[in-house]
Amino acid sequence: MDKIETTYTDASYWSDRWKNSQISFHKSVNHPFLEKYFHLLANDDTKIRIFFPLCGKEVDMAWLWSLGHEVVGVEFSEIACEQFFTENSINYKISTLSNFKLFKSLDNRIKLYNGDFFKMNRDVEKPFGYVWDRGSLVALPKDLRIRYVEHMLGLLGEKFKYLMDTYDYDQNLYPGPPHSVRMEEIQKLYGERCTIDLIESKMHNRPFNEKLRESNCLFNKLYFLKNKN
Repeated sequence: MDKIETTYTDASYWSDRWKNSQISFHKSVNHPFLEKYFHLLANDDTKIRIFFPLCGKEVDMAWLWSLGHEVVGVEFSEIACEQFFTENSINYKISTLSNFKLFKSLDNRIKLYNGDFFKMNRDVEKPFGYVWDRGSLVALPKDLRIRYVEHMLGLLGEKFKYLMDTYDYDQNLYPGPPHSVRMEEIQKLYGERCTIDLIESKMHNRPFNEKLRESNCLFNKLYFLKNKN
């Protein structure tokens, strides 16, 4: 079998996708995993502050905001930030920071930092205790996944809860994105600091190409990570 060369999906790649409106990855409904398992992050009437890395214009953010939670996102595409607020009819204001353009709802409960994820730090936002990764890790090539996780762990508080949506398939059959990130890699990236539990694994019903369709081995997986100590 000929090996397929993996697509190198850095910030420039994703910026071009947004500029050209090639955003089939964006979903206009809440992620079923988040709706089903949000109780792992918070239950009852607890209101949390939750981080959305590489957030795009995820409708999950508007949903959690409507429930009274506080949302913080980082997104490289200014187009995505603008469209999130306009498409969800949320009034907002814009301010310019040293490394970001900040899009913020008028009630201050949604903050989207438009800029480089790797410039987010504890001087910009206090450490996070909750994270929803909707396809962010799998949006990156392998070398950037290593850097991403190292940086992400530096943004977390001493105690944290982290839901992560991933894909698992034979990368020889499809170049990505989304990329295949299996348990072995997740354990290597996060295992020193986190406990890692596979919460759900299901067949993905819309294979990305014909080879994956024929393989019948494309899985959408949800992991739950917590601090070890």
